[in-house]
Amino acid sequence: MVMHAENFQVYPEALGPGTEVGTWRVVERLGVGGFGAVYRVEDMARPGEFYALKLALRPGDERAEREVTLLMVKAVHPNVVRFHGCGRWPHPQTGYLYFVMDWVDGRPLDTWAEEVNPTFRKLAQAAAKVALAFHALHGAGVRHRDVKPVHILIRESDAEPVLIDFGIGHYVGAVTITEQTVPPGTLHLRSPESVRFHRANHGRPGARYEYQPTDDLYALGVSLYRAVTGHYPFPPHLPPDMLYLAIEAQTPPAPADFNRRTPRALSDVIMRLLAKKQLERYQTGAELHAALMAAVSFGRSVAWEASLFEWEDVEGAEPVPGDGARRRIRRPEWPTCSATPPAPRLVLAPSLPFVRRPARQDPGAVMQGPSAGVPSRHRRVYSPVLVVAVLLVVSVGLVAWGMRLLERGAVSDEKVPAPFSEVVTLPAPLREVAPVEALPEAVPATAPPMVEATAVAAAHPAAMTNEDAPVKKESKPSASALKKVGMKAMGVAGACLNLACSGPQVRPAPPPEECPPGALEAMEELGIELGDAQVFVFDVIQGEPHVITVHEGNATVRTGGDWKGLPRGGLLYGKLHLADRVYGRFTWLRVNQGRTYPVCIELLSSRRERGLERKPGSDADSARIWTTGYANPVDHFE
Repeated sequence: MVMHAENFQVYPEALGPGTEVGTWRVVERLGVGGFGAVYRVEDMARPGEFYALKLALRPGDERAEREVTLLMVKAVHPNVVRFHGCGRWPHPQTGYLYFVMDWVDGRPLDTWAEEVNPTFRKLAQAAAKVALAFHALHGAGVRHRDVKPVHILIRESDAEPVLIDFGIGHYVGAVTITEQTVPPGTLHLRSPESVRFHRANHGRPGARYEYQPTDDLYALGVSLYRAVTGHYPFPPHLPPDMLYLAIEAQTPPAPADFNRRTPRALSDVIMRLLAKKQLERYQTGAELHAALMAAVSFGRSVAWEASLFEWEDVEGAEPVPGDGARRRIRRPEWPTCSATPPAPRLVLAPSLPFVRRPARQDPGAVMQGPSAGVPSRHRRVYSPVLVVAVLLVVSVGLVAWGMRLLERGAVSDEKVPAPFSEVVTLPAPLREVAPVEALPEAVPATAPPMVEATAVAAAHPAAMTNEDAPVKKESKPSASALKKVGMKAMGVAGACLNLACSGPQVRPAPPPEECPPGALEAMEELGIELGDAQVFVFDVIQGEPHVITVHEGNATVRTGGDWKGLPRGGLLYGKLHLADRVYGRFTWLRVNQGRTYPVCIELLSSRRERGLERKPGSDADSARIWTTGYANPVDHFE
């Protein structure tokens, strides 16, 4: 049955089979992205010829117009999907922009690697062709900006790689569409320099990262890493701040170190693509092509002819293309040790002479004994406690010493030494400092103030009052003088107790923060309006609402289904910040269909106040809160 758009409400992301768009008939939907839907269509003038049609989700979408320009004029290459025509639908002037491309019958790079399990030689040859395509595109001023395995299709007929989806691509001279610090893109494929720029300039008006050819090549390196190991170098499911920190500071294990089948030369090429410093990576696609060809040419033939992964026979598995055997790959296990060099050993200040220094052990050794696994912030408190204990012992000793003098009349004609007439300096407590790369990005948690080296102040003898000055006595010291000695000693101990045993330190409220890139656009697409707060509940909670205990850090809440365009709600991922209230900032939304969007949502109490009220029983490291409240969309975090 032929469907005519004029007769019903148009939903460009949900066209049914048989819908006519221009001279093309929809066969099936291939996928929906943030800004367009892709369909497999048939040319009605040539039945049996199939193409891919991409339809913008909004009329007048500048992204779609720029992609048409790229494919039609700028990004013309044998390894780039070919452009065939464009138009508007359902109205030729005001409708949604669409354009038609080749329908590439093939698999994404990572799926091809796991389902076909090609040899390392074939993978390197495909990667080398992609590198040459990038060399040509970059030379023409084109930047793809969203290179990832699903955008590199390996054609079924000839194993040729084809670059697709230039939806957020850019070319020299194109008008900037967004005002974000960094261009839109996929978080776990961003380069270290773009992450570093984002961290340093996020929220600064006019700050704009200039995307470079090396950014595309870095993302290609991430894609090749995924192809030869079955894993991404940095897990995509990490919260954005942790993911950014890993990209900027951590070195992933080399592919050859856990997929032992990988030729070392290929592993080295991939690791150079992932180097933290831009100048240490390949600067052009031609350089990368030459490196891959050299690696294949001079390597051991038997290693390059091996398949990427080992096979294992599995009952009920999909037949392998070519031989029809029912088997699947054996994915290598991710190493348990990081390849990041250890931080320099921290030199601690000298400890108290009567506190035994722990024996030095190898940094890689596993901690044994009852304190194993105890966070360092719990182990830190022992030094101040020892200091307080020592002060108490000294105070009691001074009082006992004075009492003995009183009993024995030992002062006679000698001066009674003024207690604490000299400045007594307490050793600073031992500190353990986390290395910079272990600190989270978006949670500048302030550690409780440590007890610094404390000087017990005493007046210089010349400034003492007559009452405090030492005097000569013919017999016993007066009871009032000894009372003052004891009171001063106990006062010192009390002051130290107040310093070391004060109440819980309340962290400051989190500082203002801008929304993550693309959040406002994604919320608009989903129909989530600013200020339209909806009920949430913590995802792990079942049954009636009640009071729970939470800690600072990652959290997940489930939203209700009242947002327009999001009828069944979804899961929000973000962080809780403990301060005078519990502030929640959530930056990712996973809808029930499985797609994930950047968002900018904060938590409100049941009274619609920013932050959740801390209930009795809360302390510095945890908070008792109600399980429900409101999730409020905002344009920035206050």
